[in-house]
Amino acid sequence: MADYNFLLETRLSQDQRLALLDLQRVCRDAALNVYLTGGPMRDLISGRPVRFLEFTTEGNPMGLSATLKAAGAEHLSPHPDRSSLNLSLRGCRLRIRAAKGATNGGKAAPGTIVEDLRLRGLTLNSIGLSLNPGSRGLPLDPTNGTADIEARLIRMNHSYVFLEDPIVILRAVRLRTRLEFEFEERTAARLESAREGAYLERATTAARGQELEAVAYEPDPAAVLRAWEKENWLEPAFGKNVRTAKMNLGALARLGGVVESWEQLGLTIDSGLAAMPLILGGLSPADQNRMADMLLSRHLASDWKKIAAEAKALEKKLLAVAGSTGSQFLRKTQEIIETAAPEAVVFASLEPTQAKAGKRLKDFQTEALALRRRLPLGILRAVGIAPHSLEAEGVLRPFYRRLLAGEALTDADLSEGLRAAALILRPPPVVVKPEFTPPPPRRKKGAEKAAKVAPAPPPAAAAPAAKAAAAAPAPPEKPAKPEKPGKPEKNGKPEKPAKPAQPAKPAAKAKPAPAQSAKTAKPAKPSAAPPKKTKPADKKSTPKKSKRK
Repeated sequence: MADYNFLLETRLSQDQRLALLDLQRVCRDAALNVYLTGGPMRDLISGRPVRFLEFTTEGNPMGLSATLKAAGAEHLSPHPDRSSLNLSLRGCRLRIRAAKGATNGGKAAPGTIVEDLRLRGLTLNSIGLSLNPGSRGLPLDPTNGTADIEARLIRMNHSYVFLEDPIVILRAVRLRTRLEFEFEERTAARLESAREGAYLERATTAARGQELEAVAYEPDPAAVLRAWEKENWLEPAFGKNVRTAKMNLGALARLGGVVESWEQLGLTIDSGLAAMPLILGGLSPADQNRMADMLLSRHLASDWKKIAAEAKALEKKLLAVAGSTGSQFLRKTQEIIETAAPEAVVFASLEPTQAKAGKRLKDFQTEALALRRRLPLGILRAVGIAPHSLEAEGVLRPFYRRLLAGEALTDADLSEGLRAAALILRPPPVVVKPEFTPPPPRRKKGAEKAAKVAPAPPPAAAAPAAKAAAAAPAPPEKPAKPEKPGKPEKNGKPEKPAKPAQPAKPAAKAKPAPAQSAKTAKPAKPSAAPPKKTKPADKKSTPKKSKRK
């Protein structure tokens, strides 16, 4: 089984990881169980880039709006009727929704995470991952969607999916186009039944808006729109006059590459907002307003019309600095780009109204990218800052501007400056070394025994004790013992004292007798008389007995 905590650390971007941790903390404080579900889990398992984060809570997340806004959330779009929140946090798209159970009277009742996953349309979207303390990293896959991802199959969860939630039809075709998977046999048959029964006309307005928004954030929106129209799903979903002929599919096909090139220069771009003018711009005003009202993210509905006007204003400013060249041209162009909306910069690069302005943007991209590549990104990685993140851009932007202004910065200057700026954001951890206490000196064995037997008196009491010992009278000496009278003299001369007895010599070791055979050996006769007892010699004069080996 895959280590999903490791996947979260390695497959998500730094901004996505931080946004996930922020939401995890907010839900823990609100006593809500939260799970990573749907598209992000599918992309983690299939090895594809994670484009947005979807979370499911066991409980209503509508009370999190104020806390998320205080944490830095932007473009907050609450939907109380759906118990869901759409927002942007740290530059990442997030969707938070409540877990749903069985429907009662047309409305879904609150449910557990397992019930919610089982009621989803497709098995590859019915996978969850716990983000709660004590079970973080535990996968939930009640419909075995992981096996379908490995088999590259799109399978419905049950036979009535397209009837109960018709928008799953559009989702299945969109995922097949992007992932290049195949429909499971029964799923393909049910899709044909849904086309004959016109199931898609029963889809709710909010569900259609959610799928329209998902197309705008696709890597290649043009391919998905063509697939919908080819299989006759586009007009039933969004209206009879909505056709790809009225959309700018050429620019939509190039959108992903242009967004990526500007992101390498430090811009943070909302690709869905940049795609909306290309999708809706050619439709009638009535269709534009109707389809914009479907969108769940309110900033998409309100800001998409401003993109084209801001792009025209950007082009005029670019033409006004046509006389400047070299570093002056780069510096002034960068100032203009920083004051404009990033989506307007992308739109002007894709569909410039004046060819000279478009050419100036391309020239700026080429020269600026060469200077940007001089910045040593490895220094940021060494201190734990991901190169393509908001935190990294705050460190790189001042040096990037200096290069554009024509300053002669060497590679050593860039390395030292970036390292100093990065260490301000991520200072090295302070390692507190424990104080060294030398071990006590070793004592000799005799000294340790003496210390145990007679401990020394305390220094305060040592002097009085010495004085008392000196003043005390000496003990009386014991009288000497009187000598015993000796024997009487013989012939008037005293008898000589007897010489002290010499110590007895140790007995010589007896040689072992040769072993006798069992037949010839005779038993020893017991001695007739017991041996006489001899007086033991003086302890001082008795030698030590030698130990036999």
